[in-house]
Order: sequence, then C-alpha cells, then structure tokens
Amino acid sequence: MSLSFDFIFRLLIFPGFIFIFTLSMLCDWMERKIKARMQNRMGPTYTGPIGILQPMADLIKLLAKEDIVPYGTKSLLYKAAPLISFSIFMLTLLIIPIDGAEIIPGFSFEGDLVLVLAMMVIANFFLFFAGWASSNPLSTIGSARILTQLIGYDIPMFILALTPAFLARSLSISAIANAQKIPFILLMPWSFIIFVITLQAELEKDPFDIPHAETEIVAGYETEYTGRRLAFLKMSKDLQMLLGAALITELFLGGANGPVITVGFSSLWKTLWFTLKVLLIVVLMVYLTCVFARLRIDQVVVFNWKTLLPLSLISLVASVILKLFMVGG
Repeated sequence: MSLSFDFIFRLLIFPGFIFIFTLSMLCDWMERKIKARMQNRMGPTYTGPIGILQPMADLIKLLAKEDIVPYGTKSLLYKAAPLISFSIFMLTLLIIPIDGAEIIPGFSFEGDLVLVLAMMVIANFFLFFAGWASSNPLSTIGSARILTQLIGYDIPMFILALTPAFLARSLSISAIANAQKIPFILLMPWSFIIFVITLQAELEKDPFDIPHAETEIVAGYETEYTGRRLAFLKMSKDLQMLLGAALITELFLGGANGPVITVGFSSLWKTLWFTLKVLLIVVLMVYLTCVFARLRIDQVVVFNWKTLLPLSLISLVASVILKLFMVGG
C-alpha cells in the first residue's frame, strides 16, 4: 500500500474521513429538521442556508467549551472512552464501499460483514464504559441499560444480517451489494422491516431510547460529560446512525449500485446513489422515532426475547427456503 496522492485523497477527503464526517452532519441536520416539523417546531434555521450548518456550529461550540472532569471518575477511561468510540465508528465506516470500491485498498475481505458487526458491538461497549467511568448513579443506570440492549438486540441483528449474506452466498459487504440484481428488500421485505426495528434499538432511538431517558435519568451515560468529550460522544452517535443506515443500504438496497452510467464520473454517480439511499433510511428511522413512545426497560427486554429473536430466526429460515426456491427455479 503506497502513500500515493490518490490513496491519501480517498482516505482523508473523498469518500473517506471528510466525506463521511460531512454526511454524518447532514444526517444529524435532517434528523433535527424532521423531528421539529413533526412536533410543530422550526428546527435549525439561522446557521447556514435553512440551518444546514447548525450541527457544525454546535460541534465547534462544544469543542471550545470548558472540559470538566468530575471528582471521583475513573479518569483514564472517562477521558478515553468517547474518543475511542468515535474512532471505532469512523474506522468501521471506512470498510463500507461508499462509491462501490474499497476506500482503503485491501481493507475489505471475505467476511468483512462480521468485522463490521463486531466493531459496532465494541464501540457500544465504550459508550457503556463512558457512563460507567462517570461514577454518577444516573450515568451508571444509563450505561447498564446500554449493556442490556446490547446483549439482547445484537443477537437478532447478527441473525438478520445473515439473511442477505445467505442469498448472496457471501459474507463480503461488496459481494452482497453486487449480488442484488433485484434489491433484497423486494425479495425479503420481512427481514428488512425487522432489521430496521432492531437497528432502532441498536441506535437507542425511540421507542428504545431508555439508556438516556431524560425524564428518568437526565441524559444517561452522557450526564457528566461537557466540552470536547461530549462533542465526541455526540459525533459517535451521528456516526453510529450513519453506519446503521449504510449497512441497511448495502444489505438490502444494493449499496452504491443504481442505473448504470457507462462513461465519466462513475465513482461520483455511485456515491450519489449510496447517499440518497442512506438519507432515505435516515428519514425512515427518524419517522419511527417520532411516532412511537418510549418503552419501559422491562418492555424492551421482553420485546427482544419474546418477539424480535423468534422473528429473526423465522426470517433466516424463510430466506433459506427462498434461496432453495430460487436455485430450484
């Protein structure tokens, strides 16, 4: 791997770090605007055209604020957890073929889907550590709830991710996306629907936002954080939402593939299709967030083990039957 200009450009600018960071800011702006409209508010309006630069302004403001470390925290873990979580989410997004090709040559491989899912779990563990290291009762409760959802909802998410992998006969994200002559959302809409619900829990969105239920535990695991560390926590959540939407795009919507363009700007064309699909998924997730009320912790646990887990197993079996039918046909 040579440090050529093309490599540095792809890694740092497009479709690498700067593009991913900008897209996550756009997703954050869309979430705030949609929530505001559905709640009869304006949302961001002043910073940039129709408030589109507000997420960046908020980030700069947080980075400039005083960084306070409360007495009694587990100092090293408290300081490092937000940055590590942000770094893992960003590194994981570099595995996603945003423009249909590897961002880092040789970074993708057969089985990279498993790596992406595993890194999402590890990043969530550091969000748990962020709350646990705060030594605040409310933060501890919030971090414990993260762990509760992590243990429960990652299992059906892993199972559901196997359904498109089984149809594509590959655990490579690129191979799964390229195998979709017909998007898998049309072949197995049941898997798509259940995966979206599971992802809502993974992202701690309503009705599964109990780790930071403001009416119960203030801000949950974020309660003690200020300044730049709070900024990194917020950026981690934005990247996590983008990663979830990107994963759905690759597994069920054909990734960056769209109408074929034969000459010229094929990379930009594929990036455009990938971005549009990701934004569509973000709109869907935000809509679900707005129309459902928060569940209690016991309801979240029961819903996972008694509903989502059996449905994910049934979905996998249905996908196996569908594959056998396709092969037989």
